[in-house]
Amino acid sequence: MQIVSREHREERCDVPVEPPPPLSNPRAARTRQALYDAAARLFVDRGYEDTTMANIAEAAGTSRRTAFNHFPNKGDIPMLWVRQMADSAIDVVEHGGTDDVAEGVRAYFRVISEAVESEPELSRQMMLGWTAALGPARYESQLLADIAPMLRDGQEHGQIDRGADVAVAARALSDVLQGAVFRWVREPDSVLHERVDSAIALVLRAITTRD
Repeated sequence: MQIVSREHREERCDVPVEPPPPLSNPRAARTRQALYDAAARLFVDRGYEDTTMANIAEAAGTSRRTAFNHFPNKGDIPMLWVRQMADSAIDVVEHGGTDDVAEGVRAYFRVISEAVESEPELSRQMMLGWTAALGPARYESQLLADIAPMLRDGQEHGQIDRGADVAVAARALSDVLQGAVFRWVREPDSVLHERVDSAIALVLRAITTRD
């Protein structure tokens, strides 16, 4: 399946998103990753609310100034958590060898939902932190920059109904995942990836063309 390159995904999305800015400096990228890894460990050990940026900086072996340069707000850390899972999902779709757009979209969400399930306490703390930072109310989903171009590519190749509103469909798909994850946080014994896959398939059936 053809995936729009990362640098062009956001401009084709047609909706505002605010993913973490990419870092071209390898040293800066390593520092940001060290801060993220330290934050993830602390969130699991202490909880999001009881972890400060000073704690994160100390655990990562950096100064508080450096920590705030990379993450001006603690609520930015869950955004990177989402972006890293989404980037892994894009890699899977790019190398999946399918030209079926619907299957590519399902694979994308499957990778993310399985990643969320694989680290339940980290995922729970990241979602609590994202909510505490008012992320769901303040920002469009970062996933829109990935999903909308996939759907538009599907329209161009006759797999997605040309009358479908790509922006609306992308939001619906993203909302499915977000709602399912919030529900899973409350009901951790449920199987997240199965719920997500079923709901994503339902949305896709409404916009895919029929032979």
